[in-house]
Amino acid sequence: SRTWKVIRERGVIAAIEHVVDRPDRTAGFKALEEVGLENFAFEAVILRHPELFSESAVARSRERMAQFSE
Repeated sequence: SRTWKVIRERGVIAAIEHVVDRPDRTAGFKALEEVGLENFAFEAVILRHPELFSESAVARSRERMAQFSE
């Protein structure tokens, strides 16, 4: 529910970047990881559409998604 609040306040792109720019993985990210649905994480969305997001959001997304293969 916090995500929707941020989306209303900042817009979709800025909200996604805000979530991804946090230093630690979010609870939502961890939950998706636990059930094998990491392709639905904001990080995966950013990597599918990097032209829409900042370089820092793309870089952080690459780092986090690389953790799945470890």
